[in-house]
Formats: sequence, C-alpha cells, structure tokens
Amino acid sequence: MKILTGALGVLLLGMATQASAETIRFAIVRNGEQIGTHVVEINRAGQETSVKIATDLDVKVLFVTAYRLQHRATEKWVEGRLVAMSSNTDNNGTRHRVSVSETPAGMEIHADGKSSKADSSLVPGSLWNLELLHRKVMLDAQDGQILPLAVVDHGPQQVTVKSKVVKAHHYTLKSKWVQDVWYDDQDRLVKASLIASDGSEVLYQLL
Repeated sequence: MKILTGALGVLLLGMATQASAETIRFAIVRNGEQIGTHVVEINRAGQETSVKIATDLDVKVLFVTAYRLQHRATEKWVEGRLVAMSSNTDNNGTRHRVSVSETPAGMEIHADGKSSKADSSLVPGSLWNLELLHRKVMLDAQDGQILPLAVVDHGPQQVTVKSKVVKAHHYTLKSKWVQDVWYDDQDRLVKASLIASDGSEVLYQLL
C-alpha cells in the first residue's frame, strides 16, 4: 500500500506540474479616461486549454451612459485546436448568443437562432491567442459572423507597459475593425488599440 500510495503521489504531482492558470486584466481607455475592463482567464491542463473572457464597457457623455457593452465568452481548446466556444453579449441593448462546436464535418455555429458550418481551422477573434495571426478569416465572438482578416507584421518595437519599457512584436489586424496589437517575448498580449466609430482612440492597457 505504501508503494501504491507513493506512486499515486508521484502521478498527482506530475499532473499538477502540467496545469497552469493565468489571468490577464486590461483597462479600456478612451480619451485618457477608463471606460471599461477586459479580463482573460486562461487555464491549461495537459493538452487542454480553457479560457474565460469578460468585457465591460460604459461610455458616458455628460454623466449619461451613451454606450454600454457586456460580453462573456468561454473557449475550449485541445492540442491547439478550438473544440467549443460560447458567448453572450449585450451590445447597447442588442443581445447576441453564440455557440460553436467541433464536429467531424467541421465547425458548427449557432448564432441568434441561426445555424451555419465552417472549416475546422476557424478561430474566434480573441486577441490572447496568436493563432489568430495565421488566419485569413475569423469568427466574431459577439455575433457569430465570419469575417475576412488581414494581418500586417510591423516587427519588434519598444512599448511602455505598466510604466516599464518592454520589447514587443507589433501587428495590425484588418477586419470589421482595424486593431493594433503588441505581444511580448512570451507571446502574451500586452497592449492593443483601435479607432472607434467616432474617431477616438481606444486603448487596452495592461493592469
């Protein structure tokens, strides 16, 4: 029994070393004022990765809310392959519900009561995942649309993150929106920016 117990302990220890958890938090800033947060929780266990994403925006004009967004999403990956995703979004009063699942025939998408299919290589437009940079289309996780995607590689740059200058790789993503993203030497998203419909710059600043 002692031998079996010891073997079990070694097995559990090995399993524990394969698991990791990470939470990335961003302040969403517009015109120098924080208007929301973007939080990504990543849990890795062996070949599986589970992700939770929460985005909350509240834009006020003269103390009155002019725009509000609440987005919640979960993703499940196995061996670097998306196998499931679900999301619920309230985009200023317009609600969306999306679910995606892998099937032998490819990805099955259910969005706001409508169903469609896509290639199994489809990934959501989640900035935490560098796989997005290698795709020509992406899934809009808010409403389930499949969007064209073009990526421009600007190479390494120096950026300021949490009052420190760090080396990061800069890309521009061109799709429904144009976004600039920066990843550090560990492939972690450290900064993002986009131009809103009113022409203002919106920044994702690491907390």
